[in-house]
Amino acid sequence: MADNNPANFANLPKDKLREIAAKGGHASHGATDSKIENQPDRNPDGTFTKGSELAKELGAKGGHVAHEHAVEKQATEDSGRNPDGTFKAGSKLASELGEEGGHAAHQS
Repeated sequence: MADNNPANFANLPKDKLREIAAKGGHASHGATDSKIENQPDRNPDGTFTKGSELAKELGAKGGHVAHEHAVEKQATEDSGRNPDGTFKAGSKLASELGEEGGHAAHQS
């Protein structure tokens, strides 16, 4: 039984389907966005112009975020704990805390 729903793509005229498909093709193959075209620090393809102040600012911001992430990662590695809070295998911290717990249990 044929579907007569006008919103169904199969029921659209072939020229209308081609028009819709062309829009998708243009969008996926680098058609420029008017927002990008009107920015002085951007090329029409969305890349930064040479010497762009915006590129410098965003690059610095990305560098700071990457550095913060690296510092956090290093702190986690140095702490003897996994990112989920559990102890790493052979962790000196786990050994020390286990020893403290053992002593505390025997003092009661």
